[in-house]
Amino acid sequence: MEGTPREEIEKRIQRLQSYLKKEKVDACLILQNVDLFYFSGTIQRSYLFIPSEGEPLLLVQKDVERAKKESPLKTIIPIDRPKAISSILKKRRGLNRMGFEGDVLPVNQFRQLEKMLPQSEFVDISKIIKQIRMIKSPYEIDRLRDSAKILDEVFEYAKKILKPGMTEIEAESRLIELGRRRGHQGLTRMRAWNQDMINACVLSGDSGGVPTHLDVSVIGPGISPAFPQGSSYNLIQRNVPIQIDFSIAYHGYITDGARTYVIGTLPKQLMNAYEVTLEIRDEMEKIAKPGVPCSHLYHFSSQIVKKRGLEEYFIGTKKDQAPFVGHGIGLEIDEFPLLARGFSHPLEVGMVFAFEPKFIFPEIGAVALEDDYVVTESGVEKLTHVDDQIMIIGES
Repeated sequence: MEGTPREEIEKRIQRLQSYLKKEKVDACLILQNVDLFYFSGTIQRSYLFIPSEGEPLLLVQKDVERAKKESPLKTIIPIDRPKAISSILKKRRGLNRMGFEGDVLPVNQFRQLEKMLPQSEFVDISKIIKQIRMIKSPYEIDRLRDSAKILDEVFEYAKKILKPGMTEIEAESRLIELGRRRGHQGLTRMRAWNQDMINACVLSGDSGGVPTHLDVSVIGPGISPAFPQGSSYNLIQRNVPIQIDFSIAYHGYITDGARTYVIGTLPKQLMNAYEVTLEIRDEMEKIAKPGVPCSHLYHFSSQIVKKRGLEEYFIGTKKDQAPFVGHGIGLEIDEFPLLARGFSHPLEVGMVFAFEPKFIFPEIGAVALEDDYVVTESGVEKLTHVDDQIMIIGES
């Protein structure tokens, strides 16, 4: 299996150490799986100790041999239980301020760390970590390009398999099968609390207008209250919008896209709304460049929607509209930047985001377009390249 290059890991750690020095944090402990992978190259059960200066330590509880194969870090130490961290780190002086992932670390884990390192004051560095991960390296962008190629293939394949009378679940399973055969890891990760994310959904007709608890615009009814999102046993029908939202995670890196299909024809109202998604997308590609506030991409999108008289249906239904039009992607599907109201951080070279103008019509369905972009010095470059028109499927 291909691992993360040593040079890549070293640059990431150096960036984190630079932030730690700036914030006067002496060291940090990384525990969350995705952050572990980002900074060490492995997700084996570990505690990653990164001082503001000097070599990091990867303290591995399970599995040590896999960690040594997967991580390029020089110092990998086996531990039999978490309490061993205390004896290893007590020899180090000056650990007055210790960083931790305050946004994701469970309270009991945090209290355990406090007991193990009573001399340290713990400070939340989760925002620092998210800011570092927000800017992708050329290596990461290459992984995202690979992921996007698989996503394009899945959307093309959907035109061949969608048939009236098949269930949404059946169509989804066919698409997932292709993705897995091409290298999709089968799981997309979200950082936000209680925001589990299905990686694929096929929504026919009014399935696309079913709301749920997630911070997303279109997700579908699912098949159980235990996991109320995604495709259902509803039958795919003629002359209704079929929205496919799909995420591919290749070597950890997630691309996220959506396309609209129809078997037959769509009502004029939906065709007109889809033309507005294209208008919004085209305008975004013209104005998005380094220095433009992320929130501006949301506000100009909202202005276009209002001019076209579709504000009641944009990114949700009237009572439950999401205040964003895009989100960062990478190792998690909800990374920075947010193309959202209130997120004024300017676009920077190396950011990668999914841009998703969508319209949801209650009891009718959704029309959607979602593509992925990387910010370059001159603007944005699209990573996903499959046909962006409504995909009309003829009946044989």
